[in-house]
Amino acid sequence: MQLQVKGLSKKYYSGFLGNNVTDAVDDVSFDIKEGEIFGLVGGSGSGKTTVSKIVMGLIKPTSGGVFYNGRDLTKVNNRDWYYLRREIQMIFQHPQMTFNPRRNIYFACAEPIRLYKLAKNKAEEKAMVEHLIERVGLTKDQLKKYPHELSGGQAQRLSITRALCLQPKFIICDEPTSMLDVSVQAQILKLLKEIHDEFNITMLYISHDLEVIQSICDRVAVMETGKIVEIGNTEKVFNMPQHHYTKQLLQSALYI
Repeated sequence: MQLQVKGLSKKYYSGFLGNNVTDAVDDVSFDIKEGEIFGLVGGSGSGKTTVSKIVMGLIKPTSGGVFYNGRDLTKVNNRDWYYLRREIQMIFQHPQMTFNPRRNIYFACAEPIRLYKLAKNKAEEKAMVEHLIERVGLTKDQLKKYPHELSGGQAQRLSITRALCLQPKFIICDEPTSMLDVSVQAQILKLLKEIHDEFNITMLYISHDLEVIQSICDRVAVMETGKIVEIGNTEKVFNMPQHHYTKQLLQSALYI
């Protein structure tokens, strides 16, 4: 297994004495195989985004572990995360918020290449950036533009480009299409699937949208109030749901 999540929990304490406890994630476990697209689906407040942030090292769990190729990411220090982030990348719901508005698109792509010294010289750096920017459906002319000049779909393509610049082995996609029009959403999903197939990148795909999960994921885990209530092959879970919450999600999706 490339990624193993074992007994993951995240509690938040509130109140004057901290005696009000909220279980954002409660004893969550799942495995992701190398080369697989694994979906995590649930409604708002289900805990799916908290799980993704723990996997990425953005927040610490209360208990449990996240093992990437056998190494517990919850115990990794900042220095080691520097090297791991080349292998593990994240694509966010709001890509515009992840870019420096004062820097152009070329800089957004070239910065990680420079940070990890992946190009021998400026010419090689430029070639890498231009190849990837065209691979995701943008043009070389757009490299001179700034992030705010891009549409939502273009900004997400740029976010994907920047992740690919590091030649990652694992990508976490946190609701990457939820803010896009349906037609653009389909294009981004198609692009992610092509990238997965072309580069054999393992993916953890987070979404509230069952149709999106069904279109791209090999297996899926359904989350409700911090717990996984159902897990299995995507088609089997969606065609023969066992848990009442999965049935409820599917029934609700029919009327959206």
